[in-house]
Amino acid sequence: MVVPILKYPDLILRRKALPVEKISERIFILVDNMVETMLRSEGVGLAANQVGSLNRIFVLNSTPQEDTPKPIAVVNPEILDQEGKVVEEEGCLSFPELYLKIARLEMIRIQAKNLYNETFVLDATGLLARAIQHEIDHLNGVLIIDYVDETEKEKVKEYLNGVVHIS
Repeated sequence: MVVPILKYPDLILRRKALPVEKISERIFILVDNMVETMLRSEGVGLAANQVGSLNRIFVLNSTPQEDTPKPIAVVNPEILDQEGKVVEEEGCLSFPELYLKIARLEMIRIQAKNLYNETFVLDATGLLARAIQHEIDHLNGVLIIDYVDETEKEKVKEYLNGVVHIS
């Protein structure tokens, strides 16, 4: 089922997600809803707190440049290794129509659990590495607006003034 994506300034977006201790039926349902919502919204990733849950989970379309999406669930992710830096434009489903140039790691290696409580390691570069870092930031209560440099501060200020004053 498609669920609403929380938009800034919803306070849950600033809360740190809690580790998942046990994979339950409720977690499977949450992940199914997140995958459906992410795909319907044409996102590359979606963190649990973006749909109102403080479980340390995100979903990811592991084949964003292909016609057939291959979603995966990432539970309790940790970055193990990192390399390089690259600055590219980035958007967020919680900030519709806001795109900012953000510096991210070029390559990352993460360790996480899947829905069967199996540990896996994932190496990612390019768009996938960017998306994973973006979703881990969400799980830590960090948002794309926290990364703006001087050149984009005014753009964010105008965007936020429009968002905060919408009734």
